[in-house]
Amino acid sequence: MKLSHIRNVLAVAEAGSLRAAGRRLGITQPAITRSIRDMEKELGLSLFTRGANGVTLTEMGRIFVRRAVTVESELRRVREELEQAQGNFVGQVSVAMGAASSIALMPSILPGFRKAYPKALIRLSESMFQAIEQDILSGEIDFYVGPLDVDLSSTRLVVERLFDNSRFVVGRKGHPMGHARTLAELRDAQWVRPTFSSHDVEVDFAAMFERAGLPQPEIAMHARSSLMTLLAVAHSDLLTVLPRQWLEFSTMADAIQVIHLDEILRAAPVCIVRRGDMPLTPLAERLCDLVRRAGANYQDRSNRSD
Repeated sequence: MKLSHIRNVLAVAEAGSLRAAGRRLGITQPAITRSIRDMEKELGLSLFTRGANGVTLTEMGRIFVRRAVTVESELRRVREELEQAQGNFVGQVSVAMGAASSIALMPSILPGFRKAYPKALIRLSESMFQAIEQDILSGEIDFYVGPLDVDLSSTRLVVERLFDNSRFVVGRKGHPMGHARTLAELRDAQWVRPTFSSHDVEVDFAAMFERAGLPQPEIAMHARSSLMTLLAVAHSDLLTVLPRQWLEFSTMADAIQVIHLDEILRAAPVCIVRRGDMPLTPLAERLCDLVRRAGANYQDRSNRSD
């Protein structure tokens, strides 16, 4: 089994066709076809089902790809770690962040990292933890920064708590219920439920009304995007619940306002999550350290402002 065969299988699985995978890798379609056939012959099974519109993975193919992704990620890390151990800080760092965590931390992380390591590539994705947990375990993502329900994390992962967080009820500027001080005063409002967020947020969205002895609110919209949630709230009388960081996002400052309730709406703490069985590359560890410092500074600023 050659490493080039593994690379080719992964490229075909991602592209969905032999021709597209060949273009991506810069090799001819006949060459990649021979590579796939050689791999299938060696394994004694079919990895792909061929069709008029391309190829799809068989059940055995999905099992192979799940392991092959980890193999390819670790081989990349070996090459990069050897380079970085010699003081040549090239390669890539893959990080997943929650949107609110990006607002809180990215402005103080990115400039320093880019200045220190101008040849490094950062692969940044916006996601909540549950969606990318397997990508961390497989090595596709180096670490995650964002809200975490620690009861849902794997024992194979290392969790570092960065800072505690809170949420606010948010509406458009000049909202007719903007002076409310209790959830009871908002009982007639319609709401956007932020289904893009963590399990903790979705559960507690309902629980905060139960704790107040109120019926469940009228949900007018489910939004799987932070941007869509903010646009909906800014241009209607809908309300929602968002982490405090969105109120620090200057782009939205003139469009939305906090409805300051007496109830304290806690949020899941923001954490760093990474694999426990393999160390980060030196480059990824340096970015992770910048995240730790930014998180500590953010916590200090929040403590002073509260």
